[in-house]
Amino acid sequence: MSRLRLILASTLALIAVLPASVGSAAPAECQQYTAHGFCVVTAETGGSNGQSPSSPRSDGGGGTTPAAACTDTRLGATVPCSDAGGWWSQTKQCYVRPLDNPPPSDSPMWGGRTDGALYFCTPFTNGLSFPGTNGYTFWSATPPAGPAAVDPAVLARQALDTVVLPSPTAGRYPAGTLSDGRAYTVVNAHTWFWTDADSYRPTSARADAGGVWAEVTVTPTALTFTPGDGSATVSCTGPGTAWQPSAGVWSPSPSGCDYRYDSSSLQQPDGKVSAVYGIRWSVSWRSSTGVTGTLPPLTTTSTAAFAVVEAQTVVTR
Repeated sequence: MSRLRLILASTLALIAVLPASVGSAAPAECQQYTAHGFCVVTAETGGSNGQSPSSPRSDGGGGTTPAAACTDTRLGATVPCSDAGGWWSQTKQCYVRPLDNPPPSDSPMWGGRTDGALYFCTPFTNGLSFPGTNGYTFWSATPPAGPAAVDPAVLARQALDTVVLPSPTAGRYPAGTLSDGRAYTVVNAHTWFWTDADSYRPTSARADAGGVWAEVTVTPTALTFTPGDGSATVSCTGPGTAWQPSAGVWSPSPSGCDYRYDSSSLQQPDGKVSAVYGIRWSVSWRSSTGVTGTLPPLTTTSTAAFAVVEAQTVVTR
């Protein structure tokens, strides 16, 4: 019995000197871009949300749940959030798992309790945990909290924050310069509009934390043109087609990206219209958990100012 008291006393002493959990937060930071516009970010936050590792999240995302990071404060290092020894307990600073083949309830290890369960605490040693060794057994009424649940929707938004989307280039025909220096197009002509193909392509980024990653993909869905004469915005799928002489002077754009002005801009204060080009983007994401979703669409824009003139009044320099 004296030996048992010694073991229990040593166990309590070990529990008493275990360091408290330390949480730290770092903003998402882009670590690498490739030629394909792929960005890898790491977003880490310490702490626990009080859930056991086997408890799935059911909030559907959309919150501000932090990403998990598991740290061994004794070593001052980040450790895997799960291991052969179980799941990492930030509070106890060890890997925790239910005790295999627990003793009967009348064993002194239960301390007279009839609820809860016995667990084994395995420290992180030399980069590994060794289940059943170098640790101790303890009782807990509820499963010790594991790492904070990682919400892939939050990671997806963090990944999206690292994406830099291009604005459309303001391609247009008819295009030229009047004698007073104003760029122009012509009344009743099919004014083609387009953007460079490089500005109209999907891009992706990924954020990962706590063993979970989410990849966001931003895809162009339409090129828009707000003519600046009070008319509604028009749009077409794709980046449009750059005008070529072989298309003819007055032909419509084969991609449908064109607009016809029905009056000149001479009535405008500066004799010009200010047209707005836009690229609409859809945003979708997938994650290593199998959960997928979408985020609100985005639009990038650019502006071009030019005169709209009658064909017979065009005077170039």
